[in-house]
Amino acid sequence: MPTNQDLNGSVAKTGDSPVLGGSGTKANGGVKGEARGVLGGIQQRVTSRVDEQKNRAADGLGGIADVFRSAGNELRSENEALASYVDMASDQMRRFADTIRQRGVADMMDDVTEFARRRPALFVGGAFLIGLGIARFLKSSADRGDDRRYSDFSSADPMTTSPYSNDRGSGGY
Repeated sequence: MPTNQDLNGSVAKTGDSPVLGGSGTKANGGVKGEARGVLGGIQQRVTSRVDEQKNRAADGLGGIADVFRSAGNELRSENEALASYVDMASDQMRRFADTIRQRGVADMMDDVTEFARRRPALFVGGAFLIGLGIARFLKSSADRGDDRRYSDFSSADPMTTSPYSNDRGSGGY
């Protein structure tokens, strides 16, 4: 029976077709294990980044809750009822921020999946509204970028302004 050497140099018996590693278990097992290791590393890095962003979001919500709390304290002397509503909103934001901080990414994804299964119309509607909000944010960011790009142009009338003025330092073009 013919033999072939696999990648490690060991000899394996083969049938009619030459195959590295005999039945492929040694070569394929090494490749599969290596692929699992690479995918595990990628998954770990992505999870780490998502956890960082999750903690940032929780910190941001905590900061907003603090702002609401101080606004409620300032409103207390003017309108007690409104101040109590602002305090309730602050407490809910603080609890939500703590929940985000304590829960893992996988748990949060499970919650979203479960919610989508229980109430698909509400989930799709919410996703649509979030998409509109993101699109509006991106559009406003792009518009602001356009303003900065053209800020080099003055508001002077090109018909009355001479291109040969000395304000450019070299006396023209």
